[in-house]
Amino acid sequence: MSDITATKSELRRQLRAARRALPPATQHQARDRLSHTVTQLPDWHLLQRIGLYLAADGEIDPSLLAEQLLTEGKQVYLPVIQDDKTLQFGRWQGSADELIANRYGISEPRPESTRAATATLDCICLPLVAWSETGKRLGMGGGYYDRTLADLSGPLRVGLGYEMQREDALPGDAWDVDLDFVATEAALYRCRT
Repeated sequence: MSDITATKSELRRQLRAARRALPPATQHQARDRLSHTVTQLPDWHLLQRIGLYLAADGEIDPSLLAEQLLTEGKQVYLPVIQDDKTLQFGRWQGSADELIANRYGISEPRPESTRAATATLDCICLPLVAWSETGKRLGMGGGYYDRTLADLSGPLRVGLGYEMQREDALPGDAWDVDLDFVATEAALYRCRT
Protein backbone atom coordinates (compact mmCIF):
# COMPACT_ATOMS: atom_id res chain seq x y z
CA MET A 1 0.00 0.00 0.00
CA SER A 2 1.39 3.41 -0.99
CA ASP A 3 1.79 6.24 1.52
CA ILE A 4 -0.99 8.20 -0.25
CA THR A 5 -3.35 5.23 -0.09
CA ALA A 6 -2.60 4.66 3.60
CA THR A 7 -3.13 8.35 4.38
CA LYS A 8 -6.42 8.41 2.47
CA SER A 9 -7.63 5.29 4.27
CA GLU A 10 -6.85 6.73 7.70
CA LEU A 11 -8.54 10.05 6.83
CA ARG A 12 -11.61 8.17 5.59
CA ARG A 13 -11.80 6.14 8.78
CA GLN A 14 -11.53 9.20 11.03
CA LEU A 15 -13.86 11.50 9.11
CA ARG A 16 -16.54 8.89 8.43
CA ALA A 17 -16.65 8.14 12.16
CA ALA A 18 -16.87 11.87 12.93
CA ARG A 19 -19.76 12.54 10.57
CA ARG A 20 -21.66 9.45 11.78
CA ALA A 21 -21.23 10.75 15.35
CA LEU A 22 -22.93 14.08 14.62
CA PRO A 23 -26.11 14.40 16.69
CA PRO A 24 -29.36 14.05 14.69
CA ALA A 25 -30.29 17.67 15.45
CA THR A 26 -27.00 18.86 13.95
CA GLN A 27 -27.53 16.70 10.86
CA HIS A 28 -31.07 18.04 10.35
CA GLN A 29 -29.93 21.62 10.80
CA ALA A 30 -27.16 21.07 8.22
CA ARG A 31 -29.67 19.52 5.80
CA ASP A 32 -31.93 22.55 6.12
CA ARG A 33 -29.10 25.05 5.59
CA LEU A 34 -27.51 23.14 2.70
CA SER A 35 -30.35 23.84 0.28
CA HIS A 36 -29.92 27.59 0.81
CA THR A 37 -26.15 27.37 0.31
CA VAL A 38 -26.38 25.42 -2.95
CA THR A 39 -28.83 27.92 -4.45
CA GLN A 40 -26.10 30.57 -4.14
CA LEU A 41 -24.24 28.96 -7.06
CA PRO A 42 -23.62 31.39 -9.95
CA ASP A 43 -26.41 31.20 -12.54
CA TRP A 44 -28.42 28.85 -10.32
CA HIS A 45 -31.60 29.68 -12.23
CA LEU A 46 -30.00 28.36 -15.45
CA LEU A 47 -29.11 24.96 -14.00
CA GLN A 48 -31.95 22.61 -14.95
CA ARG A 49 -30.55 19.04 -14.96
CA ILE A 50 -28.96 18.24 -11.60
CA GLY A 51 -27.18 15.06 -10.51
CA LEU A 52 -27.76 14.46 -6.82
CA TYR A 53 -27.33 11.58 -4.35
CA LEU A 54 -29.27 10.07 -1.49
CA ALA A 55 -27.36 10.34 1.78
CA ALA A 56 -25.79 7.26 3.36
CA ASP A 57 -23.21 6.63 6.08
CA GLY A 58 -23.66 10.03 7.73
CA GLU A 59 -23.23 12.08 4.54
CA ILE A 60 -24.78 15.54 4.57
CA ASP A 61 -28.38 15.01 3.50
CA PRO A 62 -29.50 16.74 0.28
CA SER A 63 -33.15 15.58 0.58
CA LEU A 64 -34.52 19.06 1.24
CA LEU A 65 -32.49 20.34 -1.71
CA ALA A 66 -34.00 17.58 -3.88
CA GLU A 67 -37.52 18.64 -2.87
CA GLN A 68 -36.67 22.24 -3.69
CA LEU A 69 -35.25 21.30 -7.10
CA LEU A 70 -38.38 19.33 -7.98
CA THR A 71 -40.64 22.16 -6.77
CA GLU A 72 -38.72 24.56 -9.02
CA GLY A 73 -39.32 22.25 -12.00
CA LYS A 74 -35.70 21.17 -12.31
CA GLN A 75 -34.83 17.59 -13.29
CA VAL A 76 -33.10 15.45 -10.66
CA TYR A 77 -30.89 12.49 -11.56
CA LEU A 78 -29.46 9.98 -9.10
CA PRO A 79 -26.30 7.91 -9.63
CA VAL A 80 -26.66 4.30 -10.77
CA ILE A 81 -23.61 2.07 -10.28
CA GLN A 82 -22.43 0.21 -13.38
CA ASP A 83 -20.46 -3.04 -13.63
CA ASP A 84 -17.42 -1.14 -14.99
CA LYS A 85 -17.32 0.94 -11.77
CA THR A 86 -18.66 4.08 -13.42
CA LEU A 87 -21.96 5.85 -12.84
CA GLN A 88 -24.96 6.53 -15.01
CA PHE A 89 -27.62 8.96 -13.88
CA GLY A 90 -31.28 7.95 -13.70
CA ARG A 91 -34.15 10.41 -13.54
CA TRP A 92 -35.83 10.68 -10.15
CA GLN A 93 -39.11 12.50 -9.72
CA GLY A 94 -39.34 12.30 -5.97
CA SER A 95 -40.50 9.96 -3.26
CA ALA A 96 -43.23 8.46 -5.47
CA ASP A 97 -40.55 6.88 -7.70
CA GLU A 98 -39.69 3.36 -6.63
CA LEU A 99 -35.98 2.86 -6.04
CA ILE A 100 -33.93 -0.31 -5.66
CA ALA A 101 -30.90 -1.02 -3.45
CA ASN A 102 -27.54 -1.35 -5.20
CA ARG A 103 -24.69 -3.61 -4.05
CA TYR A 104 -23.85 -1.17 -1.25
CA GLY A 105 -27.44 -0.97 -0.04
CA ILE A 106 -27.84 2.57 -1.42
CA SER A 107 -31.11 3.33 -3.19
CA GLU A 108 -30.92 4.12 -6.90
CA PRO A 109 -33.36 4.44 -9.82
CA ARG A 110 -34.69 1.25 -11.38
CA PRO A 111 -33.12 -0.04 -14.64
CA GLU A 112 -36.05 1.23 -16.71
CA SER A 113 -35.69 4.82 -15.45
CA THR A 114 -34.84 7.51 -17.98
CA ARG A 115 -31.07 7.95 -18.14
CA ALA A 116 -29.10 11.12 -18.86
CA ALA A 117 -25.63 11.12 -20.33
CA THR A 118 -23.34 12.61 -17.69
CA ALA A 119 -22.14 15.30 -20.10
CA THR A 120 -25.73 16.56 -20.51
CA LEU A 121 -26.16 17.34 -16.81
CA ASP A 122 -25.71 20.98 -15.84
CA CYS A 123 -24.42 20.18 -12.36
CA ILE A 124 -23.48 17.15 -10.30
CA CYS A 125 -23.56 17.36 -6.51
CA LEU A 126 -21.07 14.85 -5.17
CA PRO A 127 -20.92 13.32 -1.71
CA LEU A 128 -17.57 13.46 0.04
CA VAL A 129 -15.64 12.34 3.08
CA ALA A 130 -13.28 15.34 3.06
CA TRP A 131 -12.67 18.45 0.99
CA SER A 132 -10.26 21.32 0.64
CA GLU A 133 -10.76 24.86 -0.60
CA THR A 134 -8.51 24.03 -3.56
CA GLY A 135 -11.19 21.64 -4.84
CA LYS A 136 -9.67 18.38 -3.70
CA ARG A 137 -12.21 15.74 -2.70
CA LEU A 138 -11.77 12.56 -0.74
CA GLY A 139 -14.60 10.16 -1.48
CA MET A 140 -15.40 6.69 -0.20
CA GLY A 141 -12.54 5.15 -2.16
CA GLY A 142 -14.36 3.37 -4.98
CA GLY A 143 -13.42 5.95 -7.62
CA TYR A 144 -16.88 5.91 -9.23
CA TYR A 145 -17.17 9.68 -9.63
CA ASP A 146 -13.52 10.01 -10.69
CA ARG A 147 -13.94 7.47 -13.50
CA THR A 148 -17.28 8.93 -14.58
CA LEU A 149 -16.04 12.54 -14.73
CA ALA A 150 -12.46 11.86 -15.88
CA ASP A 151 -12.74 13.07 -19.47
CA LEU A 152 -15.51 15.64 -19.12
CA SER A 153 -15.05 19.40 -18.90
CA GLY A 154 -18.66 19.77 -17.70
CA PRO A 155 -20.96 19.51 -15.79
CA LEU A 156 -20.35 21.81 -12.86
CA ARG A 157 -18.92 19.73 -9.97
CA VAL A 158 -20.20 20.69 -6.54
CA GLY A 159 -19.11 18.75 -3.46
CA LEU A 160 -21.62 18.63 -0.61
CA GLY A 161 -20.25 18.24 2.88
CA TYR A 162 -20.04 19.47 6.41
CA GLU A 163 -17.71 22.26 7.49
CA MET A 164 -16.07 19.77 9.85
CA GLN A 165 -14.93 17.73 6.82
CA ARG A 166 -12.70 20.54 5.54
CA GLU A 167 -8.98 19.81 5.45
CA ASP A 168 -6.22 22.32 4.66
CA ALA A 169 -4.67 19.83 2.25
CA LEU A 170 -5.62 16.39 1.01
CA PRO A 171 -3.45 13.65 -0.46
CA GLY A 172 -4.25 13.08 -4.11
CA ASP A 173 -3.69 10.77 -7.01
CA ALA A 174 -3.39 11.73 -10.68
CA TRP A 175 -6.88 10.37 -11.43
CA ASP A 176 -8.69 12.35 -8.71
CA VAL A 177 -11.26 14.76 -10.15
CA ASP A 178 -11.33 18.25 -8.66
CA LEU A 179 -14.43 20.17 -7.58
CA ASP A 180 -15.55 23.56 -8.88
CA PHE A 181 -17.42 24.41 -5.67
CA VAL A 182 -18.09 22.99 -2.23
CA ALA A 183 -21.37 23.70 -0.47
CA THR A 184 -21.66 23.15 3.27
CA GLU A 185 -24.22 24.02 5.91
CA ALA A 186 -22.36 27.32 6.42
CA ALA A 187 -21.04 28.58 3.09
CA LEU A 188 -20.41 28.12 -0.61
CA TYR A 189 -16.73 27.87 -1.57
CA ARG A 190 -15.46 28.55 -5.09
CA CYS A 191 -12.58 26.15 -5.66
CA ARG A 192 -11.63 26.90 -9.26
CA THR A 193 -12.07 29.90 -11.49
